Amino acid sequence: MSQQVRGRGLIFGNLVHAIEGDIPAHTHDASFYHLVLAGKYEESSPHGRICFQPFSSAFTHSGSKHDGRVAPGGMRLFTIEIGHAWIKEFLDVRSEPETVHDCAGNELTCHGIQLFREYREGAVNSLAVDALMWELLAAAAGLEQPSADRPAWWNRVVDLLHSEFRRDLRISELATAADVHPVHLARVFRRILRQTPGEYVQRLRVKFASERLAVPEEGIAEIAAQAGFADQSHLGRTFRRYTGMSPGEFRAVFVASHLTGLPDQVIS
Repeated sequence: MSQQVRGRGLIFGNLVHAIEGDIPAHTHDASFYHLVLAGKYEESSPHGRICFQPFSSAFTHSGSKHDGRVAPGGMRLFTIEIGHAWIKEFLDVRSEPETVHDCAGNELTCHGIQLFREYREGAVNSLAVDALMWELLAAAAGLEQPSADRPAWWNRVVDLLHSEFRRDLRISELATAADVHPVHLARVFRRILRQTPGEYVQRLRVKFASERLAVPEEGIAEIAAQAGFADQSHLGRTFRRYTGMSPGEFRAVFVASHLTGLPDQVIS
């Protein structure tokens, strides 16, 4: 089966790679966005191979060439092909975003989640989609790429945040891991990612909760505790702030996407 929905110079799709295997090197003529809904895979990039898990995403610059590999069990993607007219208009304010990846649940992923909801509701020609697409392009343009000015301790701090985000981390603990003063760490972190370590942790928690909410058997209160939130209300407030919907609304959209609705483009 194949399925695409076109609207206002955009092509939305729901793509399923049913089995493990390599994705040959290919080039997207138009700019391209994808959000991982289920499964895992890795993709080549100018900065090395990127490993994607559910609710991570990428913007691919037009003309970029890459290859990939689907992990055992296959994967499911929400995709948007972005017409040249969109990029031409975006050039009035910014240059076209380079190929960027969001594996921490930052704005690029959060806007993609909201666009997927609009797609599921059949609203691809809506004013809401227009606004979200501009926000998505701005988020892609604003993402920092790995650069030489990242300090030697940077990866130690990021690895600690990713491995321990579910507990109550302190700046002093991060600074000890980096062997720098907490003030210096806080300033460098904001300069590079334009957010605080606390905001970064909240996004990691929301990303984790998104993965668990896609499993309908798990209770929302239990997920809140697993993700490191104080309670279900704390999860709800934070989740809505970043994704634009409540955990319950998110579950209704994403669980339904695996069971009913529009057909997929299936590749086996």
